[in-house]
Amino acid sequence: MLGTTAPSIRTAPSTVTLSHDAVAANTARMVSLAGVPVMGVVKADGFGLGAASMARAVLAGGASELGVATCDEALALRAQGINVPLMAWLLHEGAPVAEALAADVAVSCATAPQVRQVAAAAREAGCRGIVELEVDTGMHRSGAAPAEWPELFHAARDAERAGALVVRGVWTHLGSTTPDPGTFDDPIARLERAVALAVGCGLRPMRRHAASSLAAVVAPRARLDLVRLGASLLGIEPVSAAPVGLAPAVRWTTRIVQTHAIAAGERVGYGGDYRAEHDGAVALLPVGYADGVPRSVSPGATVVIGGRRAPLIGAVSMDQCVVDIGHLNGVAAGDPVVLIGTRAGEPSLAEWARLSGTIAQEVLTRLGPRVARGGQEEA
Repeated sequence: MLGTTAPSIRTAPSTVTLSHDAVAANTARMVSLAGVPVMGVVKADGFGLGAASMARAVLAGGASELGVATCDEALALRAQGINVPLMAWLLHEGAPVAEALAADVAVSCATAPQVRQVAAAAREAGCRGIVELEVDTGMHRSGAAPAEWPELFHAARDAERAGALVVRGVWTHLGSTTPDPGTFDDPIARLERAVALAVGCGLRPMRRHAASSLAAVVAPRARLDLVRLGASLLGIEPVSAAPVGLAPAVRWTTRIVQTHAIAAGERVGYGGDYRAEHDGAVALLPVGYADGVPRSVSPGATVVIGGRRAPLIGAVSMDQCVVDIGHLNGVAAGDPVVLIGTRAGEPSLAEWARLSGTIAQEVLTRLGPRVARGGQEEA
């Protein structure tokens, strides 16, 4: 079964399932395309789908290691018996750094104080910590700014010489979201300058990495020694206009709880913004914006009932939404409904993202605690 950050529930109004086979196939495809080792990123509980389950699928597909945001996420994977190389890159106040280092989790540092914090934690844990140093190459988010590089590298060198740490790599995040490969040239050049400076300060990093899914696909130069992939492993194409052959891996389903007739002119939902144009019928679905159906998708979104599309109508409520079924025959309470599918003709994750005005990753991480996380999707 997939893990979830939500409390355990006995029943659920909807279920999201992850195709392990599709994730493994997508990983294999990206490994082949990249031509360098792949880190499977399973942060945020595997994008809300279960970190351990996603991790096992990406490892089966050929990923050589895993990445997460926090030490707690890393330790949760270790508790699930996942013992491959693992890196966490978001240090925060109170993070269990010593416990993570003792569990053979590599951590990332972006400041000299963080290096000293991790060195102290390594001494507490009685081990030599593995660290990677993140530098900012133009995104202006996480990572050491260029003016801070010398201090960061000297602090790491001192900790390494003292036997507390070993510096495994220097890395960065790339901020560009355009498929133009030229947008990655400058940050990669900056990363190379950072690596050269680190070597000049006495460090011997074994690897450099920068690319996530988009850069890994469109900018071969950005692949370096490793690529960090997450969304593409779930079948989210890095460039929708130029797909690389990834398989949809996420399926979200529910069942109708009520149907009733509606007369022309009658209104649906809070605010009554939707008015029926003719006599017909509607179906009630037991999912709403608390479950991950954004208010912004109605009107516009459709679901599949009995193999046919049916539109959402009226305002999405916290716990439920309404579908127009006037054009369908024989629809009844209990019938299955596909909100996000993996098969031809079903609403795709990309479609939901477009209608929500966001990206597919956010759609997944919005899924609420009432959405049960299922196991392997059936063929």
